Amino acid sequence: MIAETRKRQADATPHAASLIEGMRDFGYTLETAMADVIDNSVTAKASKVEILAETATDEPWIAIVDNGAGMTEPELIEAMRPGTKNPLQEREGHDLGRFGLGLKSASFSQCRQLTVITRKDGLTSAATWDLDKVAKTNDWRVDLEDNLTDIPGVSRLPETGTIVLWRKLDRLSTNFRHDTTKRSAEINKAISGAERHLRLCFHRYMEGSKPALRILLNERKLSPIDPFATDHPATQPGPEEPLPLLNGEVVTQCFTLPHHKMMSKSEWENLGGG
Repeated sequence: MIAETRKRQADATPHAASLIEGMRDFGYTLETAMADVIDNSVTAKASKVEILAETATDEPWIAIVDNGAGMTEPELIEAMRPGTKNPLQEREGHDLGRFGLGLKSASFSQCRQLTVITRKDGLTSAATWDLDKVAKTNDWRVDLEDNLTDIPGVSRLPETGTIVLWRKLDRLSTNFRHDTTKRSAEINKAISGAERHLRLCFHRYMEGSKPALRILLNERKLSPIDPFATDHPATQPGPEEPLPLLNGEVVTQCFTLPHHKMMSKSEWENLGGG
């Protein structure tokens, strides 16, 4: 019998301050970061998502509010843990997440302070990652919030649902950090630019009927953008082609879009026309 060789081991736990800063640079833009957070709202079966932004202040913030399932405090702590999911584990069909990094990495790409407030079964819980605090302590400990009085946007929390709040928006105010008016204009421009991406990315959910997902930006309801222009009379749909896979079937279909002269300027621009 061959004796098993014992190997020496050393602690290689990642330094919190270094790794959490590295999570800021996974390649997110504002629109993809927002979309990643809204993915979680879809997974939580939300029918309404509100994007709220307060930019004309010394401490601007952005909040994404949904009326989904909400979380208990243990579930919230797990959601705030980087890498909370094993990508090898089987997921539910409606779960859009894979690695358990999206909420954190998407949020950190835009801000240095992430607070999540959630309500489930009548109980409200809140937790905060503050990257400045992690940089000082080098510790993987998330702050649990007991006093919600001073947290902006908390009054918009539904009876059941979740708020993802971004503060310390350093990535969105790089050029005018000491000029409130210009900084506000810069952040508002970025949010406006993200609008089209969200209308396009979630158009299937926004056009659904069980019920349709409503996305609002500062209380203004967004309309979906169908990139296939299926409702246009001049669009030519191709045949549906089923592709059988191990766990189900994927149906593909092509669409021939109308000539731009047959569409209004706004319709053509929505489809990505120049």
